[in-house]
Amino acid sequence: MKLISKTILAGLAAVTLAWASAATAQQETAQNDPEGARQFVSQLSQDAINVLNDISMTQDERDSAFRALLKEGFDLSYIGKLVLGRHWRNASRDQRAEYDEIFPEYVLRIYAGRLNERGDEEFQVLDTVPAGKRDVYVRSEVVRPDGPPVAADWRVRKQDGEFKIVDLKIEGISMVLTQRDEFAARVSQVGIDGLLQDIRNDARMNQPAQAGQL
Repeated sequence: MKLISKTILAGLAAVTLAWASAATAQQETAQNDPEGARQFVSQLSQDAINVLNDISMTQDERDSAFRALLKEGFDLSYIGKLVLGRHWRNASRDQRAEYDEIFPEYVLRIYAGRLNERGDEEFQVLDTVPAGKRDVYVRSEVVRPDGPPVAADWRVRKQDGEFKIVDLKIEGISMVLTQRDEFAARVSQVGIDGLLQDIRNDARMNQPAQAGQL
């Protein structure tokens, strides 16, 4: 009887430890580490500024460095599905596979182009506020020499011990939701295959995005 009791207790202890570990993993959110999220955005922005100010780099080298930073800092897979919205569910397996392949390139080229346009602007991280149940917005502003500062709020998520940006608000307007509306309008006009062709073309152009785009 004592042996059985010890076995049961050992089993209960193992289950308890497993539950505790799972709970700890579930609690690992950006909201539990707002300072970490703040430092993440600060470091990412500083790395981008360093690339922009490195006069020893060629334009191709600068583009490549920007693209590496964006790939490291943004959850492009999640953003892609969020931007396609309900049309993701309606897409075929082949269409999803193609979209997964070309959307990150599309975003990387657009953001790289925008970063290259920055001149004497100064980036300042301000504070953090909760976003949803697990994310935080890292609030910042871009100080311009020829105009008022521009508010930029970065939605940061922590998963598997890593911070990733999942959205960006400029003056309160979500770039992800804006892009989703534009993609939805395009799908209604030309279908998913037409949207994929547009994305392929834009990804190859390597030009700055138009207003409202990511």
